[in-house]
Amino acid sequence: MSLPVSEDRPYRQASNSCKRLYEEMIACYQKSPCMNSGEFTFEQCRHSEDPRHVTPQCITLRKAYGQCRRNLLNPQLRLRGNMIGS
Repeated sequence: MSLPVSEDRPYRQASNSCKRLYEEMIACYQKSPCMNSGEFTFEQCRHSEDPRHVTPQCITLRKAYGQCRRNLLNPQLRLRGNMIGS
């Protein structure tokens, strides 16, 4: 049984969402030389750690997003919220 949802009330999103990090990571990869060259797919660029193709900022954002997702499963951080993604 779930509670009824009213369409006229705004609802908050989870504070521990990693959405902002995800959006920044996607934007970074889209601006990277890897995607601009047209040789590689997005998945290939995302898994690449070659500094000629992907900037260090994109790699850092990818690792931060991964850590944020792992923290969502951490029971100690569930109640406090995920500080990385907020």
